[in-house]
Amino acid sequence: MWQQISLETATELLLSETAPLDETVTLPLNRALGQICAHDIQATVDNPPFDRSPLDGVAFRASDTDGATDGHPVKLKLVGVVYAGQVLDREVGAGEAVRIMTGAAMPIGVDAMLPKEVLKEENGQVFIPRKVGRHENYIFRGEDITPGTVFLTAGTKLTHAHLGMLATNGQGTVTVYRSPVIGMYCIGDEFSQPDKPLEPGKIYNSNGIMLTSRLAEYGLPSLPHHVLGDDPESAAREIKSAMDNIDILITAGSVSVGDKDIMHEVFDLLGVERYVSRLAFKPGSAFLCGKYQNKWIFSLSGNPFAALATMELVVRPVLAKHSRRQGLVTRRVKAILASPLTVGKGGNKRRFLRGRLVQPTDGGPLTVILPEGHSSGRVFSLAGCNCLVDINHDINNLPEQTWVEAIDLRFNDD
Repeated sequence: MWQQISLETATELLLSETAPLDETVTLPLNRALGQICAHDIQATVDNPPFDRSPLDGVAFRASDTDGATDGHPVKLKLVGVVYAGQVLDREVGAGEAVRIMTGAAMPIGVDAMLPKEVLKEENGQVFIPRKVGRHENYIFRGEDITPGTVFLTAGTKLTHAHLGMLATNGQGTVTVYRSPVIGMYCIGDEFSQPDKPLEPGKIYNSNGIMLTSRLAEYGLPSLPHHVLGDDPESAAREIKSAMDNIDILITAGSVSVGDKDIMHEVFDLLGVERYVSRLAFKPGSAFLCGKYQNKWIFSLSGNPFAALATMELVVRPVLAKHSRRQGLVTRRVKAILASPLTVGKGGNKRRFLRGRLVQPTDGGPLTVILPEGHSSGRVFSLAGCNCLVDINHDINNLPEQTWVEAIDLRFNDD
């Protein structure tokens, strides 16, 4: 088991022990948004499936308009109308035309059309005011895609556009990789119930909703979070029962070295194979992780920002690989401090500070804005945070306009 492990060593170790989920499920399209496509998908039909009209208007033979001018329009006889979803049961001959609606199939015999706004109809005839080129305002069968063309590849995160493509292909379902089932527990006797007066010595639990909401933003909704008290035997029984129905468990709280920090004992009671105990950076150095029944358990600090930072830095890469969501993989960027940084003594530990990346409208370099206050328990300064600024252990002060390195927490597939 590793103790006081660096971020880079921790992520390398945990990723080496993490395999992508191979199980697949077939979902209706209205439940597949954000899921990961499991197979390459080929078009099975032409799109569009027939030559069609792009506009409401009149279709005819382009050759019939030779010599037409605004002062001497060509007169064509209207012989029918075609609505979307219908086909004309006759060929359109020379000197004839049909009224046609947007998306309707072009009849046999026609090769052009004009929109109704530029035409005049009178006594069953239509007046064409100019020469029209062949295939003007004409959409061909298969113009978008033809059968056999691969239009979705395995590993693609399905967006609204992909789902529209699948529907166009005549599909009502799609096979995707199963998302991991994630459980969440907050550990401690200190929590008051929400929407009730705060009891003496108690706090409201922000970690449960904050962390499960962040998982949902990852595209990985978790099970509803629960609170477990500071009794290790009871907590171990609850967790053991829950692990049968989940793939990954995340806990927050009771992971440091205090008298009631029970997660170390819970791990012992369950026989969890430990991988990491404590991290060599702040916030979130109080950390524990291991495998139970070959499933990860990540125990985070109870301090809100420490819990969130550790989830972003350590747990998120594991979730990205396990769920095949490569858009979750964070990236490092260079940015300029918008204001001076003074954080005091760092206790000889590397630090990650919450920040907000901003791209100036004048095209200048990326800027990072830091909120006031960086303690682990602060929640309200998390609003707008989209990065973690990486500060070396020996740095306490930085002037404005200093270049720093930050971990961009925005998603790569946005």
